[in-house]
Amino acid sequence: TIELANKLDTIVLVSGDGDYVPLVQHLKRAMGCRIEVIAFGPSSSAKLKEESDEFVDLDRNKGKFLMK
Repeated sequence: TIELANKLDTIVLVSGDGDYVPLVQHLKRAMGCRIEVIAFGPSSSAKLKEESDEFVDLDRNKGKFLMK
């Protein structure tokens, strides 16, 4: 991700793990990337949600994102 970041405008992270917060901060501040996070809201890191430019909560519309 970091190697390609200077060639990307937007990075989509499909995880709610707070361990990604430092990476998200670096990509936004040092590389100028827009960060979109897609994850299940209740189990996602509050700090990750806060740091992302957009957060898509998979719990809000399960039918749109999950297969039966």
